Parts: sequence; structure tokens; C-alpha cells
Amino acid sequence: MQFIRLDLEALVNEGQISPEEATRLKGFALPDRKGSLFINLLLIFGALSVAAGTIALVPNPATGLMLALAALGGAEALRRIDVDASLKILGAGLTLMGALGLAGWVGWEFRESAESLYPTLAIAGVLGAAAVWYRSPFLVAPAVLALGATLGSGTGYWHASYGIFVEEPTLTILLFGALTAGFYALRGKLADAHESLATIAARTSLFMINFAFWVGTLWGDHIGQHWLAPDEWRARQNWEAQAIDIPDEVFTLGWAAFLIAMIVKARRGGFLSTLSIVFLSIHFYTQYFELLGANPGSLVVGGVILVGLAVGGARLFRASRA
Repeated sequence: MQFIRLDLEALVNEGQISPEEATRLKGFALPDRKGSLFINLLLIFGALSVAAGTIALVPNPATGLMLALAALGGAEALRRIDVDASLKILGAGLTLMGALGLAGWVGWEFRESAESLYPTLAIAGVLGAAAVWYRSPFLVAPAVLALGATLGSGTGYWHASYGIFVEEPTLTILLFGALTAGFYALRGKLADAHESLATIAARTSLFMINFAFWVGTLWGDHIGQHWLAPDEWRARQNWEAQAIDIPDEVFTLGWAAFLIAMIVKARRGGFLSTLSIVFLSIHFYTQYFELLGANPGSLVVGGVILVGLAVGGARLFRASRA
């Protein structure tokens, strides 16, 4: 959907359009939904407050489960009765609260089965089903990312720092490569309401591919290390001698080839080409400082290279527009 903003008064004063034409165009304007947005936000904060108070009064998993199901039920009711979409934001908020709450309950109830794939797959299934049923773009990305946990991928936060880890780079690339291709192939066969969901899922999978390549360029990969038992970790040196070892050079060259192919094949200026250019820059700087280290000389040279790339990119952009 494309939106165009026009200053009708200025256009009339400049003689671009007549007052009658300005009146006619004003009749096509979308209604002002600021009041509706304010009401939706109040209702969302009210629902959050009630949920927080209820959990504080009855702090157990069953309470969280009942609240999650109630939120999903409210979202479903709004989806059916909100004909003019005046409560669309409230419905989206209830969908998020319900789906994430249900996923959290699954994780809590099966926390003792942390080494099993079933809780992770169940969480991905809950988020994915809610995203499709409620047509929620906000739940598609977490649903795809949850699949990465089956291969040991995840994130971590500590004081003033945030990190991402990928324990199986090769398998992650293969899994999310298949998902990316599948979602892009499926996108053209879906209705408009679900086409955007497939696009978000494909793009999220593409991010995971690049993150896996990034980790692989730094440490390589010993396939299967995510499933090592504690006693096998103690005998890690013997295990690594028998495991399939993919050196970091393979990921370094493979990532560069993958990104260059994406830049060449994808539509110029589109999401795929832009994302590939960004990660190619990250790849270059990662390898640059891995080889030369972070010192004043390498920083100066790296900065000069970055400025040169920016100037060259600007000229190429102008030439392509011309």
C-alpha cells in the first residue's frame, strides 16, 4: 500500500489545483485514527496491568496459561467483530501477549527437558501457528528464530553487552538455507494476507544464514558438537579428532561468494542486495581486524578504505540513476 501526502492549501495557492479539486481530494483522505490509537494503547496497558496483578496474586504457571489463553481468545473475538479495524492495535497486542505467554508456559513446564528438541519445536509451533492464524508479522520472526535453538543457536545478555551464538554453523546454514528458499518459493502462491508473512520468515532465515557464516569464519565448525554429552566434552580432544572438521577458511570464502552472488542476482536497491552489501562490509572488517588486529595503524587504514568505499558507492549510485 502506497501513501502520498499532499499539502492541498499550498497547491491551491500555487495554482497547481483548483479549490474544487482540493475539496474532492480531501474527500479521499483516510480518517484520523489518533483517538483510536490512544484508546487502543490505554486498553493494552490496562490488560498488561491486570495480567501482572493477577500473576502477582496467584504466582503459578497455571495462572499464566489461563491469562495467555484469555488473551488469545480476546484477540480472536476482536478479529471477528472489529469490522472497521478500530481496535486492530489492541488485537495485535493481545495476540502478542497470548502467543508469547503460551510459549513461555511451554518453556517453563518442560524446562527439565532442556536437552530435548520437543519443547523448542513446540514453542516454534505455537508462535508460527499464532502468526498464521492472526496474521501477525510480529510473531513470524520469533517463530523462525526459535527453530535455531534446535541447533544450539541463541542470544545472551550481560552487563552492557549483547551477543549471539551459533553452535552448529554448517547445519544452521543448511537448515535456514532450505527455509529461505522454501519461503520465497511459497510466497508467490499465497494470498496477499499471508504473502508478507512468508517474506518476513524468509528474510529472518536469511539473517540466520549470515550469522552462521559469520561465526564459522571466526572459529570454523566441528559438526555435531551441540549434542556432546558432558563426558564427551571432557574427552573433547579425542572427539574433535574423529569429528567432521570444516576450517574457518571454507566459511570465509563461502560467505564472500554467497554475498557477492546475492548482490549480483538480487534486484539492485532491494532488501536482498542491501542486506548482502551490509554483511559483506561486516565480513570484510571482521577478516581485516582478524588478520591485522585492532591497532592505530589498522584503524586508520580501515577508515580510509571505508571512506573510499562510500565515495565509490555514491558514484555508482549516481551512475545507475543516470
